[in-house]
Amino acid sequence: MSLLSEAVCPACRRDLDVGSGEEPIACSACLLSYPRVAGIPVLLPNAEEHVALWRRQLALLDQSGQRTVAALKNVGGEARLTEATRARLSALAQAVTDQVDDITRILRPALAGATTGTGGGLPRGIVEYIGYLYRDWAWPAVGYCENEQAVAELGRLLDGRKLGRLLVLGAGACGLAYELHLRHGAHETVAIDIDPYLLVIGERVVRGESFRLTEASHRWIEASEVSRHWQLKAGSRPLDPEAFRCVFADGVAPPFAHESFDTVVTSWFIDQVPRDVPAFFGTLRQLLRPGGRWLNQGPLVYPERTPFDRRYSREELFDLARAAGLAVDDWSRASQRYLCSPLTGNGKIESVLSFVSTRR
Repeated sequence: MSLLSEAVCPACRRDLDVGSGEEPIACSACLLSYPRVAGIPVLLPNAEEHVALWRRQLALLDQSGQRTVAALKNVGGEARLTEATRARLSALAQAVTDQVDDITRILRPALAGATTGTGGGLPRGIVEYIGYLYRDWAWPAVGYCENEQAVAELGRLLDGRKLGRLLVLGAGACGLAYELHLRHGAHETVAIDIDPYLLVIGERVVRGESFRLTEASHRWIEASEVSRHWQLKAGSRPLDPEAFRCVFADGVAPPFAHESFDTVVTSWFIDQVPRDVPAFFGTLRQLLRPGGRWLNQGPLVYPERTPFDRRYSREELFDLARAAGLAVDDWSRASQRYLCSPLTGNGKIESVLSFVSTRR
């Protein structure tokens, strides 16, 4: 039985027949309808509003790119500049153009176009997290394999046990979910996120497609570090839709029935997304079968808006997990590279907490 047969309506939590194809998904209980984007189910509350926002954001991305290019060309025409500076500004303008074109070429068909209108800001994935696409699917080709340390440590915590029916919350560009599925005995994987700019592209790479994506940098020492064209592609075999599924969904309230999964993975998630961490731990327990495992990895770097009493330490998190019926079996802490681009050499080092717990 497919994991999508365990899906529930985000609104009424009744069983939902997701099926396949491109047709919208209808809840027979509350009669709400859920669309698909590039074949990926959009199981979010107010799903049509999310898709409309994504389309507006795609238009905003294009408009922002045009403004940036126009500004670069305008300043590049000033007589005071040296030829080297003109060349750098021209290369940067071309890099911005190429990056926007690469993204819209993939996303415009998936979203059935872009729409104008009011809407705040640029897409979260493009502004903050586009580096995940390079990290997961491009940088390994030149030896920058940031996910390797994460996969190795999660594998150590598994201690030879199979992942079974796997749910990955906040899967982003899907690179970690893909590697875990291949290496650690996942029978079926569901990767969920709310970001179309990562999930649509990541899902297509998982299926075996390859795309060009331009990395445009605003940090450089050498003129050659302004940009680079990368080819996004999976490092191993493509995964069938019956084995690896992507779903747009809220990671804090995943639309799946209780006890649907053998393993749940949260990566760089628990300090950033849930506003009520104790309640979220209770949700994790409900998703797991008895004896199921929760694997977590990430730094405890809370958003500025988080009250100090909710910026939990490791010890507090373990207490909260035990109170929710999740016994912490093993844990580790180590420094890991984070989005260290081979284009410029810039990035971060984070202190990362990894642990495994079992549903009692």
